[in-house]
Amino acid sequence: MTDLDGNIVDVPNPSGRGPGYRYFGAAKKLPGVRELFEKPPKMRKRRTRYDIYKRIDASYYGFRDDEDGILEKLEAPAQEEMRAQALAERQRMDAIRREARK
Repeated sequence: MTDLDGNIVDVPNPSGRGPGYRYFGAAKKLPGVRELFEKPPKMRKRRTRYDIYKRIDASYYGFRDDEDGILEKLEAPAQEEMRAQALAERQRMDAIRREARK
């Protein structure tokens, strides 16, 4: 069935019996009827833990950070400085231990 504008109007029967009541013309704009025509929003399927972990690969954990060699160039000076500081600290502690044994 169609309304005056030629639109097919069919509202499912909430009780589940029969094809449902059909609204025409201005009756479709009544407050209670308008809600019958609105479709409920689609619920997004929640992502499961499997779906989340499925996309994680080695780059997520940082295993591919040094493949291009840029990181090595940037870290080399800092690494040398840290080694020098650690060596100086070790020598200072050895000197303190030698003094304590005397």
